[in-house]
Amino acid sequence: MIEQTSGNSLKRRRADRLAGALGLLLALALISGGVLPAYAQGIPPMPHGFSGTVSTTSPAGPVPEGTLVQAFVDDVKRAETTVDAESKYVFLVGGHSGGEVTFKVAGVLANESTTWKSGVLEYDFNLTITALPSSFYTLTMAVAPPDTGMATDMTNSPPYAENTVVSIKAVPAAGYHFTHWTATPAVVFGNANAAETTFTMPPADVTVTANFEVGETYTLTMAASPLMGGTATDVTGASLYPEGALVSIQAAAALDYDFVRWSAPAGSFVNSNAAVTTFTMPPADVTVTAIFEIATTSLGCFIATAAYGSPTAEQIDVLREFRDVVLLESTMGSQFVALYYKLSPPVADFISGSSFLRTLARVLLVDPVVRIVEATGGIWRK
Repeated sequence: MIEQTSGNSLKRRRADRLAGALGLLLALALISGGVLPAYAQGIPPMPHGFSGTVSTTSPAGPVPEGTLVQAFVDDVKRAETTVDAESKYVFLVGGHSGGEVTFKVAGVLANESTTWKSGVLEYDFNLTITALPSSFYTLTMAVAPPDTGMATDMTNSPPYAENTVVSIKAVPAAGYHFTHWTATPAVVFGNANAAETTFTMPPADVTVTANFEVGETYTLTMAASPLMGGTATDVTGASLYPEGALVSIQAAAALDYDFVRWSAPAGSFVNSNAAVTTFTMPPADVTVTAIFEIATTSLGCFIATAAYGSPTAEQIDVLREFRDVVLLESTMGSQFVALYYKLSPPVADFISGSSFLRTLARVLLVDPVVRIVEATGGIWRK
């Protein structure tokens, strides 16, 4: 057990943080007051600024210099600082409109709370608690077996008072995977089997250990079908995963295509019909494929898109215009368009895989058609 302390270096760091926070508060004041140009209003939501004094009610009086103050929005920690020699604090709290803002002083829930608002500055938001905890305790992060990963105190504000909620994270080394958390003495975990979780500080010094074990990892390959249909992305981005790993994936359809579903020979999806979903890794290398199909509401020039390598090329716009103005206005032209969209996707998919074939199709087929369509534009354009 150790007592709360302060020193010259701590004071300097605190003064630097206070000056920085005050500078940001000034910027907020300028923006909210309309001093900055109008274009500055397009920046992301501004934080909610708070400053004031911190005190106890039993006995009544200010808290000592260096006391930790934390802000939470809907129970998620968003900011923290320490009070100065006059028991004052100041910080900017990020969040979302309507979120509940609560505060903790030395791990004790403050009596005050409010609603988060973008760009609001509250200069006299004074915080009170009944009493400061009498003792603070050390936290030691450990890994078992040694050198199999990392265990991190994400809150990073030791020492801690009893009942302080501390955020922790485990990251395995290559060839290992996280299994669970343990602690000595025992503590209450948010989820002892989650790599990122929280625990509640006991009235004692505590060692929290991230446990890892050897685990084979497997390759995740993302694919799209057809190739021209869109992209499939491993959002998590690790590429190698152990069995059971949850991987965030996302499909994005190309112009003139719609996403249909996900497909994989092994593993499972939270929702195989959702473009953004989660995939559970099997105990094997696996390819996850995003399946696309031609959009029913938008007919595109597939071979031309493959030839030019982009659906936004100017030449393609010319062909689309000719299709809409001329071909789709007649029965025979509509039948031709329907046949084209039935036969062209596999041809376009084949062409898109070779730079030589793309060049050949553009020079010998698409460019001549575009020149003819443009040359006769004075006749068919209305």
